[in-house]
Amino acid sequence: MTLNVAGQPKKRRSFGFVVLGLFLLGVAGVLFYDVSQQPAQTLSTPPAAYSYTINQTANSDVEYFQSSFYGDTPGAGNTAYIAELTKVVNAQLYYTFSGSRSAELTATYSAEVDVKAQYVVGSTDGRDVSNVWSRKYPLIKPTTETKTSKQIVLEPEVSIPFAEYRKKIDQLKLSLSLPLTAEAAIKFVVRVKGEIDGTPIDDIRTSTVSMPLDQPLYTIANKFEKESKKEVVTEQAKDTQDTTRNYERIAVAVAGVLGLAALIFGMRRQIFKSPFQRELDRIYRYHDGIIIRANKPTNLEDRKIVSVQSFDDMLNLEEELKVPIVASPAGDEAMHFIIMRDDVAYMYTLGRVILDEESVDEVEEALPEPEPEVQPPRRRKVARRKIQ
Repeated sequence: MTLNVAGQPKKRRSFGFVVLGLFLLGVAGVLFYDVSQQPAQTLSTPPAAYSYTINQTANSDVEYFQSSFYGDTPGAGNTAYIAELTKVVNAQLYYTFSGSRSAELTATYSAEVDVKAQYVVGSTDGRDVSNVWSRKYPLIKPTTETKTSKQIVLEPEVSIPFAEYRKKIDQLKLSLSLPLTAEAAIKFVVRVKGEIDGTPIDDIRTSTVSMPLDQPLYTIANKFEKESKKEVVTEQAKDTQDTTRNYERIAVAVAGVLGLAALIFGMRRQIFKSPFQRELDRIYRYHDGIIIRANKPTNLEDRKIVSVQSFDDMLNLEEELKVPIVASPAGDEAMHFIIMRDDVAYMYTLGRVILDEESVDEVEEALPEPEPEVQPPRRRKVARRKIQ
């Protein structure tokens, strides 16, 4: 690994990883907040969405038997009615379905009346009520109409024989001597079905007009949802939003992991200290008052260097010579502690000095070239004369 003697590039690189880690963690936090705050139902593009609004109103009126007190009706402005005089109760529902664009829709509506005789157990607040007798009478059989349009308007109207239902309840109570309460409830049910770009619509609404049958005076209660707005997200939009959310979740995980890894990598020197760093911190902690910290290596080219065995020896020299100790960086894992006196430099090295590639090249260039190997002289063979 290539190291700068002063250690600056690595410090800058570590700080850069810390900044990168914090940035990635911030991005992950923003994406996570975006994913968690937006429900899936709201993630659709306007061209692919279909919205509709439903408006409902239920009206009712009462018809009386002829009497000396009233004509056929209770009179305008009267909202409480006399049960003994009531002959018929009329109810009408006004229903409007309005879509954002034209579509093929099928509307089915029906109406029925539910007549109930009930027993209130232990209290009169209506919280604990049991059915004793009930009958359901169809008023409008299920009627279906299909049309391609933006709007559907329905106005079903029904009438119930109030006097007949009241007479039947009275007969039940008198013949069996039962302490009963009774009511009649008209229920309108409207169902709209259709398909928008492959996505089905199925909306069901129930509206109720109810009145008591056992009270001499009564009022009519209407229960319906006056206005409702809904949006239909198409399958294509759902697929797009699901894909987008999945990508966002993956981006959150990747940014979080990379940010945490970069943060740990950049702060590894502070989190995981080497024995050299721990010893250096100890020296600075106890002897910082007599140490001068240099920001770059000290030039000792013209001085005689005397290597000192331990830092305690440096302390003894400092006390004897009254000269401060200079801490000179020698890479990421080494520090030179130097006391200079005249042309002599006393040096104690903490850690291991690792030269960078340029320093190694300079040292290699400074070394003398090896002398060529001297070959030993070859011995000359002398021919011997053969003596006869």
